[in-house]
Amino acid sequence: MQSARWVLLSMLATLGCGARTGLRVDRGVAPVDAGAPEDVPPLVPTCRPTRVRTRVGADVALRAVVDQVSQPMPSGYTWAFRTQPRFSQATLASTGADWANFVADREGTYEVTVSTPYRLDERQNLRCDITVVADPADPLCPSYSLEEPIVVTLPQGALQFAFEPGWSTPRINAGAGSGGIVVSDAPGDDVAALLGDFAPRTGVDLDTLAGEYETRVSASVGAVPVLVGRRGRTADGITVRRSSFRLSARATTATVLRDRLAHDVFGLNPGPAREGFSAATSFVIEVTTALDPSSGQGAVLIAAAPEARFDDVQRATAVRLQDVSNGTGLVRAGAALDVTCRRIMATRNVTADFLWLVDTSRSMEDDQERLGNTAERFFREMNTAGIDFRVGVVQAGSAAMGPDLDDPGFAFISGRDPNGARRLAYEVTYQRFRSETADDRQPYPLEGGEEEPLAAGVVTAQALNRRASDPADARRWRPGATRVMFFVTDEAGTNDDVRYFALDRARWGALREDRVRGVTRWFADEGYLTFAMANVFVRQPCPSLENFVTCVSLGNGGAYIPLSSATDAEVASGLGRIVDAVAGAASEFALDQMPVSSTLRVRVDDTLVPRSRADGFDYDDAARSLVFRGASYRPRTGQAVRAAYFFWRQRDR
Repeated sequence: MQSARWVLLSMLATLGCGARTGLRVDRGVAPVDAGAPEDVPPLVPTCRPTRVRTRVGADVALRAVVDQVSQPMPSGYTWAFRTQPRFSQATLASTGADWANFVADREGTYEVTVSTPYRLDERQNLRCDITVVADPADPLCPSYSLEEPIVVTLPQGALQFAFEPGWSTPRINAGAGSGGIVVSDAPGDDVAALLGDFAPRTGVDLDTLAGEYETRVSASVGAVPVLVGRRGRTADGITVRRSSFRLSARATTATVLRDRLAHDVFGLNPGPAREGFSAATSFVIEVTTALDPSSGQGAVLIAAAPEARFDDVQRATAVRLQDVSNGTGLVRAGAALDVTCRRIMATRNVTADFLWLVDTSRSMEDDQERLGNTAERFFREMNTAGIDFRVGVVQAGSAAMGPDLDDPGFAFISGRDPNGARRLAYEVTYQRFRSETADDRQPYPLEGGEEEPLAAGVVTAQALNRRASDPADARRWRPGATRVMFFVTDEAGTNDDVRYFALDRARWGALREDRVRGVTRWFADEGYLTFAMANVFVRQPCPSLENFVTCVSLGNGGAYIPLSSATDAEVASGLGRIVDAVAGAASEFALDQMPVSSTLRVRVDDTLVPRSRADGFDYDDAARSLVFRGASYRPRTGQAVRAAYFFWRQRDR
């Protein structure tokens, strides 16, 4: 089995199973030409036109954004109105810095001009223009201030993308007609971004195309996949596939890594990057592939950052990286930005019940140990996400009646159990975890085999359903809880099929592919989220019986951790992303429109909530929902959550 893993590892590198605002899209930003470095002209300070959307009575902090400067100048700015709505008495409060406070007192448009300390010539200073559009006061959503993103059209002209204003002015290399790239930098958070589009690709499915680009990324820099294949959609319905990678390397920066990918993956030069990036030896890379099947056009979004900064929940690095890679900024060309404010009342706690279905064959012993090593982090991140969770671990058997829940006595592990993480580490390992003599636990027994996690998921779920009225809460699903399956195996899906599903073809389907579809549909219809730690065995798209486990996981909007290449660090990183997905799916704070996630501003009652993975709010793109982390801002029952954001209003077609 170990030698087979080396074969699988080599295979994996090539496989991949509101109110109308009238805000214009063309903001007058002239993207920097990212041609050969010697062709880039000397730096000349330029203003980035800024547009802000707010409400009457809201306190707004306006910023003058000057690009292409080698030495920022924090003082010497003079602020004034050029125009104001009739009867407005609003004023600008400034101490001469590059920002000013402003409160709109009338509905309408305010034009602000800022004289900067940067000289255009000996007679005049650079002046910046800021437009503020003030909506009427609204008692349901009384206050917001949103700065319009930087919108850039990708070189092929079919798609456009919205960058949060903190990114540098996009640099474009249009290539030679077959595709091009757009790059931007966020040195304050150590994140570098790359967007590449391509000439129309017809006759190819998204998974195959994503596999091609993910393979190029992996081959270019030696990145190892962490979690593969989570699907989503852009605001206008283009399907995307998102995968996460880790990289260990010699000391370098995110921009050097991004520039290497631009050259190796797209064959193009991104031009000189912004200064201020720190060096690191391990990185997170997110790769999102989008394909419009109607036109064959699409794009690849890549974002990179040092892993230590990504994992540091006190920093904004992970938020900044994921706002690019989640695809909420991507849309077909011609869509315009609009603003809305959504009010949601908090009514319940966030709950989730997990089942881990674990292959207990001898070849899985080291992989079970890796899962055990992640238990502490899994419990910590689930609790930080505010999830009232339980986790149960069951052997991957296939006995038709499922496990005997009474003998020896099944029980979920509570997320509130102070020893819960250790219990999970003990139960997920068939042998003793780290050879600890205190470990007297194993996956809960299920007869009929030990390498059939899909079958185990079905029969265990049915056994729990039969106990729906059981007063012993530990042996049934909790009403209203989000239900999650996590399949763990190093075997192909033929074991599941031969030992369980093919025995009832009337129920699951006569043909192999039919059974893959039928099982995928069963988990979806029953409302389960599905994830896996498994291998990809054959080079073909789903439905594939050999890739049964990964196909089921992907088919329900989940993803998989590639087992053959997973170290402790990759497994921990992959489970962290699964926690994010579960938190999003369990949240009751779903938004009507898909936001450009970087523009989100959230209040709980009258309190402005920071965007934070430690103590504040975050966003899940698949569920289109807000997630509250930490304890300071988590809504209590009866509190109002208000979310204001830009979204894409589609063009008439």
